Amino acid sequence: MLVNLVPIVQHKTTNKSVQNQHVTKPNLTPLAYDTVSFSGKENKQIEIDKIKTDLKDAIKNNDAKTIYKYFGIDAKEDKDGYLTISEYNQPSCDYTFKDLGINENKLFEKVKQIKGYANFYNSQITNLGNLEYIGGDADFCGSKITNLNKIETIDGNAWLCFSNITSLGKLKSIGGTADFEHSKVRNLGNLQSIGRDALFRNSQMTSLDNLKYIGGYANFCDSQISDLGELETIEGAASFCFSNITSLGKLKSIGGNAGFVRSEVRDLGNLKSIGGTADFEHSKVRNLGNLQSIGRNADFSHSEITSLEKLESIGGNADFENSQIINLGNLKSIGKDANFYRSKITDLGKLKSIGRDVKFTWSKVTDLGNLVYIGGEADIRYSKLKDKDFAHIRVGEGILE
Repeated sequence: MLVNLVPIVQHKTTNKSVQNQHVTKPNLTPLAYDTVSFSGKENKQIEIDKIKTDLKDAIKNNDAKTIYKYFGIDAKEDKDGYLTISEYNQPSCDYTFKDLGINENKLFEKVKQIKGYANFYNSQITNLGNLEYIGGDADFCGSKITNLNKIETIDGNAWLCFSNITSLGKLKSIGGTADFEHSKVRNLGNLQSIGRDALFRNSQMTSLDNLKYIGGYANFCDSQISDLGELETIEGAASFCFSNITSLGKLKSIGGNAGFVRSEVRDLGNLKSIGGTADFEHSKVRNLGNLQSIGRNADFSHSEITSLEKLESIGGNADFENSQIINLGNLKSIGKDANFYRSKITDLGKLKSIGRDVKFTWSKVTDLGNLVYIGGEADIRYSKLKDKDFAHIRVGEGILE
């Protein structure tokens, strides 16, 4: 039997009803919430007033070293009076330098180097003055800065997305990711290298100008870029879908995957190697030019390519299904599966080895050329090939007729 059971609804009645119970309840009324909110604003203003008092003379005399050190930012002055600071940020998430009555442009005018992170979000700075170097990430999103002026190096990431930056000034290198998505930057100027990813989606630039190196992923999708300029190397993947690029120009290598689906690329220019998968399906690429190696899979289905030209090796699968290719060119090896289903290829030419299975079903292949090794199974059903055609070929898992 349950005793002293009090319905929960009685707790929502008058204070007298609550007091009649032998349980103490906190009296949380709307006034308490208002009081807490008011107290928070009051404490914030008290803190701001205290800082203004503490830094009264420093603010009046624009004593940047004292102001920086007050907020835990190490500041060292060189013989010429220029400063190297450990980082740059607003003093708090609750208030800015402007709230403290500090003119940020004056505060920053003698800064020559920032060793670490530089965050200009919600900053009143309009001119970077004498700044030449940022050792960490640089965030310009939501800032009032329009020109990077004298900065030559940013060792970390450069976040330029949704910023007001229109000119990179003297900038030569970005050590991390460079995000130009939805930025107002119209050209890369003197920029020569980006250490990690380069994101150009919905950017306004049309050329990469003097940029030679991208150390990570390059995204040209939905960009206005039509000219790769001096670009020679992309260490990571590259995506060209819905871009205006028609030729890869001086680009010599793509270290990761290369996606040409729904792109305008027709000419691979000087490209010699693709380290990952090369997807030419439904692309406008007409010939492989100087391309010599593809590290992983190669998809040629429904492409306009007719010859593999100088291509010597495909490290993964090779899909020729429903392709226009009639000549394998200098191709010598396919590392994994090969699919010739309904292809126009009749002669395997210089091809010597296929690492796994090969599918000749409904193909036109009649001449196996220099082929000496198939690591998996050879499927010759509904093809023009016969078992006897493989007499001098080592087939690892047999022939399927």
